[in-house]
Order: sequence, then C-alpha cells, then structure tokens
Amino acid sequence: MSRPSTPLHFIARNPSDIMPMPVISPQYPGLPSSDEGVRMLPLPGVRCPTCAANGQEVWVIPGRACGNCGTPCC
Repeated sequence: MSRPSTPLHFIARNPSDIMPMPVISPQYPGLPSSDEGVRMLPLPGVRCPTCAANGQEVWVIPGRACGNCGTPCC
C-alpha cells in the first residue's frame, strides 16, 4: 500500500542557495566580442564523393554521413 504524495514545503533564506546559477559569458577566442548576432566558425569539411560523382556539391563534416545521400564521409 503506498502513501499519497504530499508536497514538500520549506522556506529558503536565500533562493540562490537552492539552485545556484553561475553567470557565464561565452568566450570565443579569435572572434570580436561585440554582440552583433550570429557568428560563424570555420569547420573543416569534405565533399561527399557520391554526390560529387552525381554532379552535386555537398559538404560534410568529416566522420559524419552525408545528409543528402547517407554516404559515410571521412
């Protein structure tokens, strides 16, 4: 036989003691620190050989499968 669940009541003296939320500012070396929207980082990519053979230019992150045809690319 199980007991009915009852809410747990308590008083927190300092709400940050319950769940501390550190203030984190992202640091991206090599990028300007001004807040001007989305930034891009260069990623090395390889062309999918199957799509290239079919005349399509599809770039894939090495070690991942092509999103167009599913060929593993490394």
